[in-house]
Amino acid sequence: MIHGLTFKEFIEEEKTKLGEMTQAEKKEYFKDYYLKTVIFAVIVLILLIWLFVEIGLNMRRSVVAGGLVNMEMTDEGTLFLGDDYREYLKLSKFTHRVYFAQDIFLDKNEPESYTIFQAELATNTYNYLITDEEGLDFITGIDCLADLDEILDADVSGKLTDKKIYKKSGESDKEIAAAIDITDTAFTKDYIKTGEKVYFVISGKTEEYDSGIGILKYILEKK
Repeated sequence: MIHGLTFKEFIEEEKTKLGEMTQAEKKEYFKDYYLKTVIFAVIVLILLIWLFVEIGLNMRRSVVAGGLVNMEMTDEGTLFLGDDYREYLKLSKFTHRVYFAQDIFLDKNEPESYTIFQAELATNTYNYLITDEEGLDFITGIDCLADLDEILDADVSGKLTDKKIYKKSGESDKEIAAAIDITDTAFTKDYIKTGEKVYFVISGKTEEYDSGIGILKYILEKK
């Protein structure tokens, strides 16, 4: 009920009022009694649409998650590792997403930058990382890397023999093929702003190593 009236009675009363008004009076009446309500309803509708879109986007299946450590990448490089890679796999942007973090900077004057990154590595946030020498040393100390000698197929592994970087992983004395030197690739030359060595590592959960391998092959294919 509205002011003691049923909804039907309210509608009839409003029709009667409007029928007795001039066009100018109708406009003034609408502004005084309904404009704020309409604006509020439109805002609520927009927020609801935005919320549903956000929920839908967040529910997309993750294809791969990567990160850039201590370096800067061009916008074209970010696109190459993001939407371009998803399209390369012929996957829809509405059902799949590719995540790439390019804001990982380890700063000795900000110890929390190491703590946050270590926590991300410990919780398997990334399937792969592209890093400089300092970042590589820190990552290998966390014991979160795949042994590339064990997970790469014979064809790819053979082509990268002279590019493999061997390091001890974590507190273990075992030395593994921890990284691939991609400094001289077309990908690095075109997209990464650095004069230093650039390395590619595969991390995260064992059952998700294929995600990192897939994007490594994609990077190596770039001409």
